Amino acid sequence: MKRKEIPNRAVVSTQWGDEGKGKIVDVFAEEADIIARGTGGANAGHTIHIGEREFIFHLVPAGIIRPKKVNIIGNGVVLDPRVLCEELDILRHAGIEYKSRLLLALNAKLVLPQHLLLDRVSDSSAKNGRIGTTGRGIGPAYADHYSRIGLTINDLLNPRLLEEKLERNLREKLLLLREYDPEVIKKIMWHAHLGGGQFYSENDFLDVQAITKAYLAYGKRLAPLICDTDNYLRAVVGHHSILLEGAQGTLLSVDYGTYPFVTSSDCGIEGLVKGVGLRTHDIQEVWGIAKAPYMTRVGEGPFPTEMGGERSAHWCGNGATCKMEREQYSHVSFESENELEFGIAVRFAGNEYGATTGRPRRTGWVDTLLLKLATTVNGPDVILTKLDVLSGCKTIKICTAYQYDGPQVRWGMDTLYKGETLRKAIPNSEVLQHCKPIYELFPGWQQDITGMRRWRELPPELKHIIHAIEERAGVNARILSVGPDRSQMIFR
Repeated sequence: MKRKEIPNRAVVSTQWGDEGKGKIVDVFAEEADIIARGTGGANAGHTIHIGEREFIFHLVPAGIIRPKKVNIIGNGVVLDPRVLCEELDILRHAGIEYKSRLLLALNAKLVLPQHLLLDRVSDSSAKNGRIGTTGRGIGPAYADHYSRIGLTINDLLNPRLLEEKLERNLREKLLLLREYDPEVIKKIMWHAHLGGGQFYSENDFLDVQAITKAYLAYGKRLAPLICDTDNYLRAVVGHHSILLEGAQGTLLSVDYGTYPFVTSSDCGIEGLVKGVGLRTHDIQEVWGIAKAPYMTRVGEGPFPTEMGGERSAHWCGNGATCKMEREQYSHVSFESENELEFGIAVRFAGNEYGATTGRPRRTGWVDTLLLKLATTVNGPDVILTKLDVLSGCKTIKICTAYQYDGPQVRWGMDTLYKGETLRKAIPNSEVLQHCKPIYELFPGWQQDITGMRRWRELPPELKHIIHAIEERAGVNARILSVGPDRSQMIFR
């Protein structure tokens, strides 16, 4: 394909994130000139496997691994400069040149120590309705932006303005922090993500002078990368191929997701395009990423098809670790009849632990109603990932409907009744938590598919499952991922 014929593409998640966007972005980046990210912050994470090498990034676009590609962190990102500088060190130690290939939007939102503190103290103190955030300051940073008291990356370049804006921001925060236990705040402030006490003040909790000094140092290091990326991208549309890299998943979108258990940005195509300064018609191809035939969720919130149900949610949300699981559940396998243990076996097989938090991801069967919901936001073209994980599983389940077991409730002009069968997903946690999955069962496949590269090579059982997912969810599964490496792809 000639360079001028390569379409502008976007890669977004159709579920709750962690579907393998990093690998797909890396694959598409071979043909792109520019890779840009436009939403989220260090609460996102992607893992890229290249041979024996593994790279985990939370802010730097996955395209940085490809030589000669320009990578952009756009205006819609909330950026923690400490995390970014750590990732730049990873690139430097790996011998990957980035200084001429990485651009930071001058109007990207700045994550500050007070954001991390408020994120952690508010979620840990919540008596009811914990959201289960990553504690990376994402929500408070976006809240400051919409409250018009936020700081931007460009403020790092202006010492006087930085200090003035920090003082104003901290005055607002101090009123909130007075409501919490000072000892809890002190403990949080000594976390490594908050400089191990570097920013702690006995009287005001946060030391504005220490924060100013540290952030000016970040600004000095990042200054050569900071520019007007919105203008840059608008100028090159139509002349260079652009690849947009999404963060998290559509079901976590603050606008379209399973509210209120969502993130604080729009993870769909609209939010992604806006977050880099472009328009939706600038993008010719939108690719939604979906795990199949299982899916995962991190954090709190309803998950109708979760293997093990409430037991799994409690286990994953209360301090369980990979090491703990492997010691306590070393006996589990796909033969396990206990649903919780089966879900843990899936987690082992798929290495389903958060790249950002290390938390075990909750596992469940693929939900075609939620997948269909995501297509209304992003379009029907999807890439199915993790298809290799359930090789050897005797029976595969696909959720194609719900039984609503909650109280009678109005949903717009409709009324939902207990015992009713639902054929569409309602992205509201008060409704979704009462939805019990109705499954279609399929025989699994026994072959190892990781070495297959053509559709005709796949086991007939897997082909049947893929066709069923396409039909029930109204999607076109045009690309299939059968392993973590960039070469393990099947194009239909």
